[in-house]
Amino acid sequence: MAETDKSASAIYHELSTTKPDWGTYGPTQKHAELLKLLKVGAPGMETMLCMKGNLMIVQGCMDALAVDDEKVVQWMVTLLCDMLREDSMSYGVFEDAARNGINIFDPFVNLVKKANRDFYVADRALWVLSALMGHLQSTFEASQVEALVGLMTTKTCSELGRLEAITNLLKSDLYRASVWKMPLVTDSVFGVSNKASSSALYKCVFAMWLLAFDGDLVEELSTHHAVSKIKGILASCRVEKVVRICLTVLKALLQHERFCAEIVDANLLDSVQNLEFEKWRDAELYDDIRDVASQISSRVQELSNFARYEAELASGSLSWGFIHTSKFWAENVMKFDQNDFKTLKTLARLLCDPKTDVTSLAVACHDVGEFVALHPLGKKKVAQLQIKERIMDLMGLTADDTREVRREALLCCQRIMLNKWQDIEKAK
Repeated sequence: MAETDKSASAIYHELSTTKPDWGTYGPTQKHAELLKLLKVGAPGMETMLCMKGNLMIVQGCMDALAVDDEKVVQWMVTLLCDMLREDSMSYGVFEDAARNGINIFDPFVNLVKKANRDFYVADRALWVLSALMGHLQSTFEASQVEALVGLMTTKTCSELGRLEAITNLLKSDLYRASVWKMPLVTDSVFGVSNKASSSALYKCVFAMWLLAFDGDLVEELSTHHAVSKIKGILASCRVEKVVRICLTVLKALLQHERFCAEIVDANLLDSVQNLEFEKWRDAELYDDIRDVASQISSRVQELSNFARYEAELASGSLSWGFIHTSKFWAENVMKFDQNDFKTLKTLARLLCDPKTDVTSLAVACHDVGEFVALHPLGKKKVAQLQIKERIMDLMGLTADDTREVRREALLCCQRIMLNKWQDIEKAK
């Protein structure tokens, strides 16, 4: 569960050593004797067996959530969380209760509303209700699911508490699409900082994993730049469970052509290969790392070929990716000789076209610089096509959105001039 403050474990220890005096509270007086059978810290199955077949205890638990005593409420939400997390058969207890008219929705909703920034209570109340919704889909209505999501604000629960409740709901095939469309859900998942706690990062990536296997929603991961998010997490986090779930998501995404291109363009191969040099306690993690690296490497060979570069150039729109890296150019620069340097001429036309967008101009300047640096005839061909003059014009752009173009044009020009100076030195 979400541990949202430093005293969470201390609270749990205190609760496990005490029992509320149920007879002193109005909402629980009627079921006091039955509630005495329950104990925080007891095995989940033991708690479940106490409730199974005795719906009055379930009713008593719901009534206890309305008690105006913080410790009593903490005690009850802790008990219910423990039971559901330890024994999946416990969901059947609530299913029977709902079928027999016991309201298991309003007590939790009302509790979250009045939690007053007591994240210990709110996080657990949200977890229990979202877990029940995920397991007992026919017991709840879509409007209730929507209402629950609406309660997950920064004022009512912690970031981790919200993520845990969201992933509980996303586990449901019935609710997943409707829940994902809610802005609070997508913002919560992809708004997690790469420097967040390992638990929050795990839940963030786990949510992506749930979408990765849903044919109707997997494209949403591209819309929200999931590949870039995973790369950032792998660069900043060295917690094994987080790394493992990231690798699992990448495996799933590699089954889709669209994501293969994104993974290759994001240069995730280096990110994954670098993981092998870290020290991991679980020896099997090294096998997972090598497996994913091998799969990505295979896709790199398929997708980062010269034909792909030509296709992107023909589209008239260039974007940063693997086919605009030094590695690609080192492997493919001599292919520019083909058809009387047809591809270089296309690149020159793109640079000179006044309709070319600023990103394409910046990438084109970078590519010309790579060509000049790596091809034996680089300087000569650039001079013949009068590309240098265009590069110098781009260096003089002044608009705010052309900063990247100016930088790449300057770097390209430096490479051209360096090449020239090297020729002068050789002539001497």
